[in-house]
Amino acid sequence: MGKVLRVLVVLLAILGIVATVFAYMNYNKREILIGRAHMLEDMFVKVAATLEAEDVPDTPQPSYPQRDISAVTSREIDNPERSAFWDSYNHKYEPQATPPPMMNISDNSSRLQLRTYFLKDPVTDKYVLDELTGKPTTKGDGTMSAVLDRIYARANAQYKTLTATRAELPRLREELTNVIDELNSVKRMARTDKHTIEERDATISQLESQKRDLENRIERLNEDIKEHEEKEEELQQQISEKDDEIGTLTDRVKNLQQQLNEYKGNAKITQGIINTRGTLAEGVLTPGDKGVIVAANEEWKYAIVEFSDEFMAELIGPERNQALPQAEVMVRRPSIDDPDQAFVTRLRLRQAIREKNLVIADILSDWQQKPVEIGDLVFN
Repeated sequence: MGKVLRVLVVLLAILGIVATVFAYMNYNKREILIGRAHMLEDMFVKVAATLEAEDVPDTPQPSYPQRDISAVTSREIDNPERSAFWDSYNHKYEPQATPPPMMNISDNSSRLQLRTYFLKDPVTDKYVLDELTGKPTTKGDGTMSAVLDRIYARANAQYKTLTATRAELPRLREELTNVIDELNSVKRMARTDKHTIEERDATISQLESQKRDLENRIERLNEDIKEHEEKEEELQQQISEKDDEIGTLTDRVKNLQQQLNEYKGNAKITQGIINTRGTLAEGVLTPGDKGVIVAANEEWKYAIVEFSDEFMAELIGPERNQALPQAEVMVRRPSIDDPDQAFVTRLRLRQAIREKNLVIADILSDWQQKPVEIGDLVFN
C-alpha cells in the first residue's frame, strides 16, 4: 500500500510540473492572443476611418460646354457639330463640394461590439444558439461579424467606385488628347494665316505707296493744266497754238489716268475717282452734315466714312450704279463748340463700298489741323 502511495505521489508531482509548464506556455499564448486581438481592433478602427460611410448622393448632372468638332474653314457655322463626350460622363467621380462622412467605429459601443464574438440575448444575457448546429451563433447585430460586414460592404462599394473612376480615366485621356491635337492643328493654321496676312499687309503698303506717288503726279499735272489755262486766257490770240498744247497735255493726262486705273485695278480699288466730265462734283452736292468717321489711319493718311443713304444717292445715284465723282468733303470735331476750332481737315473721296454706304477717302495733309478721330462729323 505504501508503494502505491509513493507512486501516486510521484505521478502527482510529475503532473503538477507538467501543468505548471503548460500553464506558463498558455499564459504566453494568451498574452499573444490578447495583444493580437487589440492590434486588430485598433487597425479595424483606423481602416474604417478611411472608408466612406455612405454612397455619394445623386445630384443633377451639371451643364458642361461641349467641344466644337466641326472643321475650321472661312465659312461661319451657326450650329457646329458638338462632341457627345459629356453625355456619358459621371460627375459623381469628381470631388464633391460636401464629401460624404467617413465610417467611425472608435466609440465605446462599436469597440465592445467588435470584441463580441458570440451573439447574446439582451434580455437573458445568454448566448443565442444556432438552430442548425445548436452552438452559440456568431452572426447578427451586436457581434463583431456585423461590424466587419459593414466595413467589408463599404470597402467593396468604394472599390467599385475606384474601379469605375479608373475606367473613366482612359476616356478622359482620349478626350484631352483629341483637344490637344485639335488645338495644335488650329495653332499651325493660325501661324500660316498670320504669315499670309503679314505678306498681304506688306503688299497693300507697297500698293498704297504707289497710289500716293500716282496721286502726287496727278496733282502736279493738274497744276500744269491750270497754269496752261491761265496762259490761254492771257494769250487768246494764240488760241490755235494753245489748243494744240492743251491737246498734248490732255493726251498725257489720259495716259496717266490709264496707268492709274491699271494700278488701281491690281489693288482692287473701285473705279470712279474722276467723273465722266473730269470736273469736281462739289458744286452739285447739297451742304450739311453727311456722315461720320468710322475708321482712320494717320500713318497712311486715309479714313473710312459712313455716309447717309441720301448723300450716297447724290454721289453715285439712287441705283448705286454711277461712278464715284472726284469730290472733297470737310471734317469737324462734334465736341468743340467753336466752329473754327472744330475744323479737322478735308478729305478726297477715292473708293466706294456701295452696299454699306462706306467710302474710303484720302486725308489732305495741307488742310489738316488735328488728327482725324473716329466719331468726327463729315460735312459739305
